[in-house]
Amino acid sequence: MKIFKRILVVTALLVILLMAVSDTFGFVSYEDMMVFLGLRPPVFTSAELSVHFIDVGQGDSTLIISGDRTVLIDAGDRDAGQAVRSYLVSQKVDHLDYIIATHPHSDHTGGIETVLESFETGTLLIPDFSETGKSEDDLYAWHELNRTAEEAGIAMTEAVPGMTLDLGISSLSVLAPSGDYDEINNYSVVTELVHGDNSFLITGDAETESEAEMLKNGVLEDIDVLKAGHHGSSTSTGSEFLEIVKPEYAVISCGAGNSYNHPSASVMKRLGEYGVRVFRTDLQGSIIAESDGKTICFLTADKEQAEK
Repeated sequence: MKIFKRILVVTALLVILLMAVSDTFGFVSYEDMMVFLGLRPPVFTSAELSVHFIDVGQGDSTLIISGDRTVLIDAGDRDAGQAVRSYLVSQKVDHLDYIIATHPHSDHTGGIETVLESFETGTLLIPDFSETGKSEDDLYAWHELNRTAEEAGIAMTEAVPGMTLDLGISSLSVLAPSGDYDEINNYSVVTELVHGDNSFLITGDAETESEAEMLKNGVLEDIDVLKAGHHGSSTSTGSEFLEIVKPEYAVISCGAGNSYNHPSASVMKRLGEYGVRVFRTDLQGSIIAESDGKTICFLTADKEQAEK
């Protein structure tokens, strides 16, 4: 009991000291005191970089805000288009420097048409995609996306490995695809976002074939945050891949109670074996990762936070 009282006294003295400093110099806030005392992790209210994993149900959409530069990677299915638009408005986004359509599946690109019609957009990046042997449904959605971009006068550019987008305080590099595939998912544009000491790997629906190709090409390295491929499906996030990228965190975008049973139990187990902390949009809604170039802080709809 005496020890506990001493701790309370010391804590009180620290608070009084900090308040006195605040009154004198005007730079210590209540939040600063809570962080200083270890009672709350840091939250970057004016983060230099924020990566938003938008909850679009069983689909995929990621917004990058890098200073005054903005990138949207996918926009869920057609029904999610308005939700993505509303989310961008809530984040005070008034233009998009780049939109990346990772691959021709409607749960990734269906909502892009609404976004293109709603926001001034600089460039639409698409994979070098072979239409041979692909389904009519996939090709229809892809052709509609291309038509909308052409009508809006938006430049379309193929995303090829080695391409790097200058986002001011950060950079976004294309790592894949680099071949022809039978499975459309492997055409996914895979990108690595780097800001200071922090890095994010955003993989679309890339499966183990694409992962193996990136391993062979030597383009993978240690990262902080992995956007797990294909909604956490067993077709992606293989052991050899994880062994190289060694993420601290993984984000899985999937719909609550989805019929595909995403994320796969085997992938969740694998991530656990590698000590990866997992965030899921089906459980936590939209997820935001904020970076100051050294530290990453996660915020979710239920206000959960994690300090790197």
